[in-house]
Amino acid sequence: MKTLFFRVAAGLVLTVLLTACPETYVADDFGSAAVKLKPAEWEGSWHPADEADEVFSFRVRDAEKGQLELQEATPKDKTKKPEVFTLALRETGTKTDSKLLFAILKDSAKTENGTLHLLRRSDDKAFLLWAINQDAVTAALKSGELLGTSKPDKDGPHNTLATDPANYPKLLDPKFWKWTEPSVLIRQGSTH
Repeated sequence: MKTLFFRVAAGLVLTVLLTACPETYVADDFGSAAVKLKPAEWEGSWHPADEADEVFSFRVRDAEKGQLELQEATPKDKTKKPEVFTLALRETGTKTDSKLLFAILKDSAKTENGTLHLLRRSDDKAFLLWAINQDAVTAALKSGELLGTSKPDKDGPHNTLATDPANYPKLLDPKFWKWTEPSVLIRQGSTH
């Protein structure tokens, strides 16, 4: 079973190509500030807890901007180059005991906005990543609770959240995330 994180990553590429799946997009500067990254905490090989053979290499692309580069360690299709993604970690602007961060995932080769996720680092060997609840975001955009746009599409809405500090604390409301379906990523070689 593929984890949600890697389905989203693979889906992002298809979404950009086909623009058919419902998604919630944000600009690179979404969130109150970039998370300052320490390479020792992030660089290395990571895999989903339930798929040890789905390995991605992480490296810090820009520590000050909170940007990681994720690359397939072993592409499934040996005739193609490994897929490369950028994961930007941004502060939510709200202090919580769980230290939640916004995570913006995008295809490194594209200039378009990335998809929004929520991340919590449990320790140096694992982190959790949640996908956004599309239906809740769409309803909040239509009602004016969140700032941004929602464009209908035959396969579902394409939402774009405004880079506005008013959005950040509202997005920590549990209704906006798929809390019961986190992706758990583990640093390869750890016995977590």
